[in-house]
Amino acid sequence: MKLLIETEFKRNFKSLLLWTVIVVGLAVMMLAMYPAFASTMEDIGALMEAYPSGFMEAFGMGEGGLDMTEPYGWYGIEGYLFVTLIGGSYAAILGSSILSKEEDDSTIEFLLSKPISRNRVLFGKASVIIANLTFMNLVLGIVTLIAFALIGDFEVLIWFLYILGGFIIQLIFSSIALMISVFVVKSRKVMSISLGLVMGTYAIDIVSNVSENLEFLKYITPFEYVNAVSIAVDKQLDLLYMLFSLIIIIVSGFITWRVYTKKDISV
Repeated sequence: MKLLIETEFKRNFKSLLLWTVIVVGLAVMMLAMYPAFASTMEDIGALMEAYPSGFMEAFGMGEGGLDMTEPYGWYGIEGYLFVTLIGGSYAAILGSSILSKEEDDSTIEFLLSKPISRNRVLFGKASVIIANLTFMNLVLGIVTLIAFALIGDFEVLIWFLYILGGFIIQLIFSSIALMISVFVVKSRKVMSISLGLVMGTYAIDIVSNVSENLEFLKYITPFEYVNAVSIAVDKQLDLLYMLFSLIIIIVSGFITWRVYTKKDISV
Protein backbone atom coordinates (compact mmCIF):
# COMPACT_ATOMS: atom_id res chain seq x y z
CA MET A 1 0.00 0.00 0.00
CA LYS A 2 2.76 2.42 0.98
CA LEU A 3 4.73 1.47 -2.13
CA LEU A 4 1.68 2.08 -4.34
CA ILE A 5 1.20 5.58 -2.93
CA GLU A 6 4.90 6.44 -3.22
CA THR A 7 5.08 5.13 -6.79
CA GLU A 8 1.95 7.00 -7.87
CA PHE A 9 3.10 10.20 -6.21
CA LYS A 10 6.50 10.04 -7.95
CA ARG A 11 4.79 9.31 -11.28
CA ASN A 12 2.67 12.46 -10.98
CA PHE A 13 5.22 14.70 -9.28
CA LYS A 14 6.55 16.48 -12.38
CA SER A 15 3.07 17.39 -13.57
CA LEU A 16 2.19 18.49 -10.03
CA LEU A 17 5.15 20.87 -9.97
CA LEU A 18 4.27 22.24 -13.41
CA TRP A 19 0.63 22.90 -12.56
CA THR A 20 1.60 24.36 -9.17
CA VAL A 21 4.01 26.78 -10.81
CA ILE A 22 1.31 27.81 -13.31
CA VAL A 23 -1.44 28.34 -10.73
CA VAL A 24 0.76 30.02 -8.11
CA GLY A 25 2.61 32.05 -10.74
CA LEU A 26 -0.59 33.48 -12.22
CA ALA A 27 -2.06 34.24 -8.79
CA VAL A 28 1.11 36.04 -7.67
CA MET A 29 1.42 37.90 -10.97
CA MET A 30 -2.07 39.31 -10.49
CA LEU A 31 -1.25 40.35 -6.92
CA ALA A 32 2.02 41.90 -8.06
CA MET A 33 0.09 44.05 -10.52
CA TYR A 34 -2.15 45.53 -7.81
CA PRO A 35 0.24 48.23 -6.50
CA ALA A 36 0.85 49.47 -10.05
CA PHE A 37 -2.88 49.82 -10.65
CA ALA A 38 -3.73 51.14 -7.17
CA SER A 39 -2.85 54.73 -8.07
CA THR A 40 -5.18 54.67 -11.08
CA MET A 41 -8.07 52.84 -9.45
CA GLU A 42 -10.39 55.86 -9.62
CA ASP A 43 -9.96 56.02 -13.40
CA ILE A 44 -10.45 52.26 -13.68
CA GLY A 45 -13.59 52.53 -11.53
CA ALA A 46 -15.00 55.19 -13.83
CA LEU A 47 -14.21 53.01 -16.83
CA MET A 48 -15.96 50.04 -15.25
CA GLU A 49 -19.12 52.08 -14.74
CA ALA A 50 -19.40 52.33 -18.51
CA TYR A 51 -19.70 48.56 -18.86
CA PRO A 52 -23.18 46.94 -18.95
CA SER A 53 -24.50 45.73 -15.60
CA GLY A 54 -24.67 42.16 -16.94
CA PHE A 55 -20.93 42.19 -17.60
CA MET A 56 -20.24 43.50 -14.09
CA GLU A 57 -22.46 40.84 -12.51
CA ALA A 58 -20.80 38.07 -14.51
CA PHE A 59 -17.45 38.81 -12.87
CA GLY A 60 -18.74 39.64 -9.41
CA MET A 61 -18.41 43.41 -9.71
CA GLY A 62 -22.09 44.31 -9.57
CA GLU A 63 -23.83 46.12 -6.73
CA GLY A 64 -22.58 44.76 -3.42
CA GLY A 65 -19.89 42.79 -5.24
CA LEU A 66 -16.12 42.89 -5.44
CA ASP A 67 -14.29 46.20 -5.21
CA MET A 68 -11.22 46.38 -7.45
CA THR A 69 -9.77 49.19 -5.34
CA GLU A 70 -9.26 46.72 -2.46
CA PRO A 71 -6.52 44.04 -2.59
CA TYR A 72 -8.89 41.17 -1.88
CA GLY A 73 -11.46 42.44 -4.35
CA TRP A 74 -8.72 42.76 -6.99
CA TYR A 75 -7.48 39.26 -6.24
CA GLY A 76 -11.02 37.88 -6.35
CA ILE A 77 -11.51 39.27 -9.85
CA GLU A 78 -8.05 38.65 -11.28
CA GLY A 79 -6.17 35.95 -9.36
CA TYR A 80 -8.83 33.74 -7.80
CA LEU A 81 -10.27 33.00 -11.24
CA PHE A 82 -7.02 31.28 -12.23
CA VAL A 83 -6.91 29.33 -8.98
CA THR A 84 -10.41 27.92 -9.44
CA LEU A 85 -10.43 27.49 -13.22
CA ILE A 86 -6.88 26.27 -13.86
CA GLY A 87 -6.58 24.51 -10.51
CA GLY A 88 -9.93 22.85 -11.15
CA SER A 89 -8.71 21.74 -14.59
CA TYR A 90 -5.62 20.15 -13.04
CA ALA A 91 -7.78 18.37 -10.46
CA ALA A 92 -10.06 17.06 -13.22
CA ILE A 93 -7.09 15.81 -15.27
CA LEU A 94 -5.55 14.12 -12.24
CA GLY A 95 -8.81 12.48 -11.18
CA SER A 96 -9.66 11.34 -14.69
CA SER A 97 -6.28 9.76 -15.43
CA ILE A 98 -5.08 8.23 -12.19
CA LEU A 99 -7.26 5.11 -12.56
CA SER A 100 -8.11 5.03 -16.25
CA LYS A 101 -4.48 5.14 -17.42
CA GLU A 102 -3.87 1.77 -15.72
CA GLU A 103 -6.45 0.11 -17.95
CA ASP A 104 -5.63 2.24 -20.98
CA ASP A 105 -1.92 1.38 -20.73
CA SER A 106 -2.67 -2.27 -19.86
CA THR A 107 -0.75 -2.06 -16.57
CA ILE A 108 -3.76 -2.87 -14.41
CA GLU A 109 -3.23 -6.64 -14.78
CA PHE A 110 0.27 -6.34 -13.29
CA LEU A 111 -1.03 -4.12 -10.49
CA LEU A 112 -3.89 -6.44 -9.52
CA SER A 113 -1.59 -9.48 -9.67
CA LYS A 114 0.10 -8.12 -6.58
CA PRO A 115 -1.24 -8.99 -3.09
CA ILE A 116 -3.33 -5.83 -2.92
CA SER A 117 -7.11 -5.48 -3.06
CA ARG A 118 -9.05 -3.13 -5.30
CA ASN A 119 -10.10 -1.24 -2.19
CA ARG A 120 -6.46 -0.55 -1.38
CA VAL A 121 -5.72 0.41 -4.99
CA LEU A 122 -8.58 2.87 -4.99
CA PHE A 123 -7.69 4.25 -1.56
CA GLY A 124 -4.06 4.67 -2.61
CA LYS A 125 -4.97 6.51 -5.79
CA ALA A 126 -7.42 8.77 -3.94
CA SER A 127 -4.76 9.49 -1.31
CA VAL A 128 -2.37 10.68 -4.02
CA ILE A 129 -5.05 12.99 -5.45
CA ILE A 130 -5.65 14.55 -2.03
CA ALA A 131 -1.91 14.80 -1.33
CA ASN A 132 -1.22 16.51 -4.66
CA LEU A 133 -4.04 19.01 -4.25
CA THR A 134 -2.97 19.69 -0.66
CA PHE A 135 0.60 20.33 -1.81
CA MET A 136 -0.55 22.77 -4.50
CA ASN A 137 -2.74 24.72 -2.09
CA LEU A 138 -0.11 24.78 0.66
CA VAL A 139 2.37 26.36 -1.75
CA LEU A 140 -0.31 28.76 -2.99
CA GLY A 141 -1.25 29.63 0.58
CA ILE A 142 2.31 30.38 1.69
CA VAL A 143 3.15 32.45 -1.38
CA THR A 144 -0.08 34.48 -1.37
CA LEU A 145 0.23 35.03 2.39
CA ILE A 146 3.61 36.65 1.79
CA ALA A 147 2.25 38.63 -1.17
CA PHE A 148 -0.73 40.00 0.78
CA ALA A 149 1.55 40.86 3.71
CA LEU A 150 3.86 42.79 1.37
CA ILE A 151 0.90 44.68 -0.05
CA GLY A 152 0.19 45.72 3.53
CA ASP A 153 -3.46 44.78 3.89
CA PHE A 154 -3.51 41.28 5.34
CA GLU A 155 -6.73 39.69 6.62
CA VAL A 156 -6.23 36.09 7.76
CA LEU A 157 -9.86 35.01 7.35
CA ILE A 158 -10.25 36.19 3.75
CA TRP A 159 -6.87 34.77 2.77
CA PHE A 160 -7.75 31.41 4.35
CA LEU A 161 -11.16 31.28 2.67
CA TYR A 162 -9.61 31.97 -0.74
CA ILE A 163 -7.25 29.01 -0.24
CA LEU A 164 -10.02 26.79 1.16
CA GLY A 165 -12.39 27.71 -1.67
CA GLY A 166 -9.85 26.71 -4.30
CA PHE A 167 -9.17 23.43 -2.50
CA ILE A 168 -12.87 22.57 -2.25
CA ILE A 169 -13.59 23.13 -5.94
CA GLN A 170 -10.56 21.02 -6.84
CA LEU A 171 -11.84 18.19 -4.64
CA ILE A 172 -15.23 18.42 -6.34
CA PHE A 173 -13.84 18.18 -9.87
CA SER A 174 -11.31 15.47 -9.01
CA SER A 175 -13.95 13.31 -7.33
CA ILE A 176 -16.36 13.66 -10.26
CA ALA A 177 -13.57 12.95 -12.76
CA LEU A 178 -12.50 9.87 -10.76
CA MET A 179 -16.09 8.64 -10.84
CA ILE A 180 -16.34 9.15 -14.61
CA SER A 181 -13.10 7.20 -15.09
CA VAL A 182 -14.61 3.97 -13.73
CA PHE A 183 -17.24 4.08 -16.47
CA VAL A 184 -15.06 5.29 -19.36
CA VAL A 185 -11.83 3.33 -19.85
CA LYS A 186 -10.00 5.47 -22.41
CA SER A 187 -8.01 8.05 -20.45
CA ARG A 188 -8.08 10.69 -23.20
CA LYS A 189 -11.85 10.43 -23.47
CA VAL A 190 -12.27 10.68 -19.69
CA MET A 191 -9.95 13.68 -19.64
CA SER A 192 -11.92 15.42 -22.40
CA ILE A 193 -15.21 14.83 -20.58
CA SER A 194 -13.75 16.05 -17.27
CA LEU A 195 -12.24 19.21 -18.77
CA GLY A 196 -15.50 19.84 -20.59
CA LEU A 197 -17.24 19.61 -17.23
CA VAL A 198 -14.95 22.26 -15.75
CA MET A 199 -15.36 24.67 -18.66
CA GLY A 200 -19.08 23.96 -18.96
CA THR A 201 -19.83 24.65 -15.31
CA TYR A 202 -17.77 27.85 -15.49
CA ALA A 203 -19.87 28.99 -18.45
CA ILE A 204 -23.03 28.11 -16.51
CA ASP A 205 -21.76 30.20 -13.59
CA ILE A 206 -21.36 33.24 -15.85
CA VAL A 207 -24.80 32.74 -17.40
CA SER A 208 -26.47 32.35 -13.99
CA ASN A 209 -24.93 35.65 -12.86
CA VAL A 210 -25.90 37.53 -16.00
CA SER A 211 -29.52 36.42 -16.38
CA GLU A 212 -32.05 36.59 -13.57
CA ASN A 213 -34.21 34.06 -15.42
CA LEU A 214 -31.36 31.55 -15.31
CA GLU A 215 -30.24 32.30 -11.76
CA PHE A 216 -31.38 28.83 -10.65
CA LEU A 217 -28.43 27.38 -12.59
CA LYS A 218 -26.07 28.60 -9.87
CA TYR A 219 -27.01 25.57 -7.77
CA ILE A 220 -25.41 23.17 -10.27
CA THR A 221 -22.08 24.93 -10.78
CA PRO A 222 -19.28 24.45 -8.21
CA PHE A 223 -17.84 27.85 -9.14
CA GLU A 224 -20.82 29.44 -7.41
CA TYR A 225 -20.24 27.38 -4.26
CA VAL A 226 -16.91 29.11 -3.59
CA ASN A 227 -17.40 32.43 -5.37
CA ALA A 228 -15.12 35.34 -4.54
CA VAL A 229 -17.96 37.68 -3.53
CA SER A 230 -18.93 35.49 -0.57
CA ILE A 231 -15.30 35.34 0.49
CA ALA A 232 -14.17 38.95 0.06
CA VAL A 233 -17.45 40.72 0.88
CA ASP A 234 -19.30 38.38 3.26
CA LYS A 235 -16.12 36.80 4.66
CA GLN A 236 -17.68 33.34 4.63
CA LEU A 237 -18.51 30.35 2.48
CA ASP A 238 -22.24 29.66 2.20
CA LEU A 239 -23.17 26.68 4.42
CA LEU A 240 -25.76 25.39 1.93
CA TYR A 241 -23.18 25.37 -0.85
CA MET A 242 -20.68 23.65 1.46
CA LEU A 243 -23.31 20.97 2.07
CA PHE A 244 -23.78 20.58 -1.71
CA SER A 245 -20.01 20.27 -2.10
CA LEU A 246 -19.76 17.60 0.59
CA ILE A 247 -22.65 15.62 -0.92
CA ILE A 248 -21.06 15.72 -4.40
CA ILE A 249 -17.69 14.52 -3.07
CA ILE A 250 -19.19 11.75 -0.91
CA VAL A 251 -21.64 10.51 -3.55
CA SER A 252 -18.97 10.56 -6.27
CA GLY A 253 -16.59 8.68 -3.99
CA PHE A 254 -19.20 6.08 -3.08
CA ILE A 255 -20.17 5.45 -6.71
CA THR A 256 -16.49 5.18 -7.66
CA TRP A 257 -15.85 2.63 -4.91
CA ARG A 258 -19.01 0.65 -5.63
CA VAL A 259 -18.43 0.38 -9.36
CA TYR A 260 -14.64 -0.09 -9.30
CA THR A 261 -14.72 -2.94 -6.80
CA LYS A 262 -17.38 -4.81 -8.80
CA LYS A 263 -16.54 -4.06 -12.44
CA ASP A 264 -14.77 -6.30 -14.92
CA ILE A 265 -11.35 -4.81 -15.45
CA SER A 266 -10.21 -4.43 -19.06
CA VAL A 267 -6.70 -5.82 -19.58
